[in-house]
Amino acid sequence: MIVFAGPSVAGVDRDAYPGLRFHPPARQGDVWRAVQDAPTAIGIIDGFFEGVPAIWHKEILWALHEGVPVLGASSMGALRAAEMDAFGMIGVGRIFRWYRDGVIEDDDEVALVHGPEEIGSPALSLPMVNVRATAEAAIAAGNPIGDLISVAKAQFYKARTWNSVLEGSDLTAETADWVRANAIDQKQLDAIALLERMVVGDLVQPEISEPFEHTNLWARAVQDWRHMKKCDTPLGEERLLNRRN
Repeated sequence: MIVFAGPSVAGVDRDAYPGLRFHPPARQGDVWRAVQDAPTAIGIIDGFFEGVPAIWHKEILWALHEGVPVLGASSMGALRAAEMDAFGMIGVGRIFRWYRDGVIEDDDEVALVHGPEEIGSPALSLPMVNVRATAEAAIAAGNPIGDLISVAKAQFYKARTWNSVLEGSDLTAETADWVRANAIDQKQLDAIALLERMVVGDLVQPEISEPFEHTNLWARAVQDWRHMKKCDTPLGEERLLNRRN
């Protein structure tokens, strides 16, 4: 089983999930390439954008038609799973449900900047979904959140951090301290839920009745991907920073 993941699993012990092969965050063509290795399932957690073509819906649909269950959670995976839910992609976690049910819509809800893979892809900015999850927990604990959500949402995703959000909000000192001590990393919680589901093997895939359309655009894309796979084309500097995961 193949999993595309990066900052959402930073600090997670990957050895605790036997049978899973971890790949860097997915870009366009990676799902197609993964299917060439005949995996029993593909999990999409993190994925690139900005400067790198994002995962194409059609390659996910093709993988599903090839009989490979595809799961999504946490970040790009949650977004794609919500968009592909009706076509058989398996969504996992709270963020997926938020997207699927229309609670959130924007890409910046899961967008962040992170460091290079060589040092574990640490998050360098704060995704909006983590702010929302923390705000809900604060309310449940009896802490008023004031304008926390609106302040965070107004900030550019690359610049958003807990310090910038808390400094710009009208939270009381007590609530700000509570947030710092109890901040929820919803992206990581959902990522772990996906990993656990794959290890357990809960991968029942709905039947797909519609045929896959082999369009000219699809044929050209596959030709390009085959060439890249043959040449083992490096991903380049765009994999280091400034991408959505």
